[in-house]
Amino acid sequence: MGLVRFLLAVAVVINHTGPLYGLVMTDAYMAIKVFFIISGFYMALILTEKYNGPGQTRLFFSNRFLRLFPLYWAVLFLSLGISLVFKFGLHTALLLGPWQTWLDKLAPGTAALLAAANLTIFGQDLLFFSHITDAGSLVFSTDALYRATPAWFFLLIPQAWTVSLELVFYALAPWLARRSTGLLLVLAGASFALRALVYLVDLPFDPWKQRFFPVECGFFLLGILAYRLYAALKPVAIPQATLWKVAGLYLAAIVGYQFLPGFMGKELYLYAATVLSIPFLFRLTKKMAFDRAIGELSYPIYITHWTVIMVVEYACGRSHLPVIALVATVAVSVALNHVVADPIERFRQRRVLRSR
Repeated sequence: MGLVRFLLAVAVVINHTGPLYGLVMTDAYMAIKVFFIISGFYMALILTEKYNGPGQTRLFFSNRFLRLFPLYWAVLFLSLGISLVFKFGLHTALLLGPWQTWLDKLAPGTAALLAAANLTIFGQDLLFFSHITDAGSLVFSTDALYRATPAWFFLLIPQAWTVSLELVFYALAPWLARRSTGLLLVLAGASFALRALVYLVDLPFDPWKQRFFPVECGFFLLGILAYRLYAALKPVAIPQATLWKVAGLYLAAIVGYQFLPGFMGKELYLYAATVLSIPFLFRLTKKMAFDRAIGELSYPIYITHWTVIMVVEYACGRSHLPVIALVATVAVSVALNHVVADPIERFRQRRVLRSR
């Protein structure tokens, strides 16, 4: 599972830089949806098998906080610091351009809300449905991304809108993980029915078909259902060779997705393949230390890559940008894990052990 998460993060990076010598793998939005399915699987797994006693829900929430926020804040302040160096040393605002242009025009409440979204992650997805008016106010609009100043411009880590959706799911996960499979199927069906309805309504594709939580939550629910399948298959003896074949076929689908024929059909195939493959992939890799280690890079790669791309593009131009930005992002992610994430992870696990 770790290698899958790593490849999905790489797919997002090269979708933001350009093809890596012709390779784009899957679309970034699709990679994010597969991430949501995997997240649903893992949350159902740990809520059922790890955080399943008195007081464990509170421990689940606090450990999720420790998992996401310290690393996010490290990247946020690193991005802010780099942008200030560029502003005062190189006379380019980098990620602070919108703040530099609008700071004296923003209404105080608007500035506070934008700053709070950057600091807390909460509500970042909603900024894609809002824009800044000439008077400096934050206003909801159905076509916000097509206005002159969409509110997301003020995010220093704009890709963290997906983490904002994750936080909403985490809030619901302890309740969802204890619901019947039938109810989960109904809720997932309702989410996908709403997605189909949104496609029929005259709303912009982005953000309504890509960032709207009610139409995205179905993917998290698919992940919970994938865990139910994993749990049902636990007593079944599955040959190791079969597990490797499933893993190989699924990884080939991820890496070679762009070469598969069709359009909507292959997208649906990838989601279905993810749900059906996860139980086998997890069973194969759950004790592989290397796979776990490479999977731990996926989150820092995801939240650092935008800042790294901006710096690399300024320093090197667009020549060989995909490969240079990817290598630099992985290097920064390894360093962040070593300095920030790994010590916190050890602390998180000690908290779980003490609670038992």
